[in-house]
Amino acid sequence: MPNPRPAPRRNDGFSWFYRFDHHVTYALLHVMGPPDLDEARDPRTQMKKEYERRKALHEARKDAARAKR
Repeated sequence: MPNPRPAPRRNDGFSWFYRFDHHVTYALLHVMGPPDLDEARDPRTQMKKEYERRKALHEARKDAARAKR
């Protein structure tokens, strides 16, 4: 059975710097970015998806580390 989650990339961290940068960039895109586009082209939608993906990966890694204890 294939793994439903994509393999993690090398730079898939969820550090405080990534979270800070995400929120600042997202706010700037909201104020100065392009108007609402379709989902495939909207940078805010793509940022949300990437943030949620990294957050889920981070939580899965935390759960796996707790399970090892």
